[in-house]
Amino acid sequence: MDADKKNKLSHEAYKIRKTLLETIQNAGSGHIGGSMSIAEILSVLYFEEMNVDPKNPNMAERDRLVLSKGHCSPALYATLALKGFFPIEHLKTFRNINSNLSGHVEIHIPGVDMSSGSLGQGLSVGLGMALFAKSKGYSNRAFVILGDGEIQEGQVWEAAMAAGYYKADNLIAFVDNNKIQLDGRLDEIMSPYPIGEKFHAFGWNVLEIDGHDVAQIHHAVKLASEIKGKPTAIICSTVKGKGVSVFEDQVRFHGGQPSEEEWKVAFEEAFWNGGIKMGDSVSTRVAYGKALAEYGADENIYVFDADLKKCTMTQYFEEKYPDRFYNIGIAEANMVGIAAGFAACGATAFVNTFAIFATGRVYDQIRNSVAYPRLNVKIVGSHSGVTVGDDGATHQALEDISLMRTIPGMKVIVPCDGHETKYAVQAILKETGPCYLRTGRVAVDTITDDIPDYKFELGKGIILAEGNDATIIACGLMVQEALKAKEILEKEDIHVRVIDMHTIKPIDIECIYKAAEETGAIVTCEEHNIIGGLGSAVAEVLVKGEMMVPQEFVGVEDVFGHSGHPVELLEKYGLTSHDIVKKVHKVIKRKTFRL
Repeated sequence: MDADKKNKLSHEAYKIRKTLLETIQNAGSGHIGGSMSIAEILSVLYFEEMNVDPKNPNMAERDRLVLSKGHCSPALYATLALKGFFPIEHLKTFRNINSNLSGHVEIHIPGVDMSSGSLGQGLSVGLGMALFAKSKGYSNRAFVILGDGEIQEGQVWEAAMAAGYYKADNLIAFVDNNKIQLDGRLDEIMSPYPIGEKFHAFGWNVLEIDGHDVAQIHHAVKLASEIKGKPTAIICSTVKGKGVSVFEDQVRFHGGQPSEEEWKVAFEEAFWNGGIKMGDSVSTRVAYGKALAEYGADENIYVFDADLKKCTMTQYFEEKYPDRFYNIGIAEANMVGIAAGFAACGATAFVNTFAIFATGRVYDQIRNSVAYPRLNVKIVGSHSGVTVGDDGATHQALEDISLMRTIPGMKVIVPCDGHETKYAVQAILKETGPCYLRTGRVAVDTITDDIPDYKFELGKGIILAEGNDATIIACGLMVQEALKAKEILEKEDIHVRVIDMHTIKPIDIECIYKAAEETGAIVTCEEHNIIGGLGSAVAEVLVKGEMMVPQEFVGVEDVFGHSGHPVELLEKYGLTSHDIVKKVHKVIKRKTFRL
């Protein structure tokens, strides 16, 4: 499975978790633990593998799914709503007396293939569906999701024996082995282990995987679909309550409800596990730290910090991989040199400190010890721009993009939100050679989560909104301000294109040319000095291409920063949506005059 597909499916699992949590909280009841543990399974099935159509939910040759552990209906309902089988607003009626969304799965709901709730019966039903398909010559498959406590029921093994006997190779059963049932831990009540050997004894093909790894799930389904003459059991090692620390591996959250404080923790954490949701506010430095920890399993990744791990958020990596984390202390130049040494031996090295130090204090070390020998070192500068706030001008990096952009071979990335930051981290991990990733201190609204077919690709701008009167090209937190400006301008019947130019180098030349040709006016927006940053990069492209269109710059006007609250500083330095609107008015007038 390629990285883009893995990211997409992990993100769908995140959305399933977030949606089911909202559903249960709204209802005041529901089974959290077992619903959370099957999110990745449902993500792979409904968003990649299963042949289903929300517009034609009853087509005869559709793939079928039986959620035998029917008390985990919130997970399936959330999945079906996200897939489009019914409006997501209907989830607000879950467990309501006037709703069809009962506490256990019911067949009359669009997308549901079988009612369930009485444990142990689903595998028999799934076998019946599989055998019916074979009798009709259909190519569809039957999937069943079983709980690990559920397989203490004898009927499960009657169905397993029959499936083996009838060689039902179009039947695929998942066992959600989260190791907890209502009264306690599985092996303390009635151990079903070894689960795989039991299925194998009945003539099944058996695969054992990590049930939270979408790539492993997808691969297992592919293998199962290729096996002839045997049904397949996929034993998924999972964590009850996966995705929220206070729920994970806790017996009481089989069906118990969280306290108000636990709900608060749940929604503070839930933004990350697999993605970040539209409307959530999170700083890009936090998103970076968590992404680095998520992708840090590669033993070739080493992380270096300079006494700022709680600020740069590399603490998350240290917690998981302490043997590959080095705190060099307040010695940035030495840190870059050590990282270069690791990279010269073949490692992927991440260097972390404030942007002002990461690019200014150690410019010579980066230029000569990293970039010139083309080493695989990733420079990550946090606390960039004026929104560092009260720390003042000495800590407000307004020149860092310019400094890094002028170094040969250095890629420069400025993500606009946490969701995009995660993809940026993965992208630079795939790149061999030096990169500079700029992150911020303040929380920003997540916007890229809601973009249809969103795809992060280095060197490719993303069109967030269409318009023909002018184009706003922005990076970092100025992307959010650009979208606000568009809303203001729409009320004036001015329609602007908005481009998220997350990669400053290499910049998307084609995207800029197209915008210039089709809208005839450009406004660039950045939380950086207007000299040498995004605005300069765009201007260089326009001049080289002989695109004679007017351009206006929104950025810090060649001055140092100042102490203050981030919102006050954005206003002071002309970095708000209203400032963008003024520049759009100006550039349109210039375009009109030129015509």
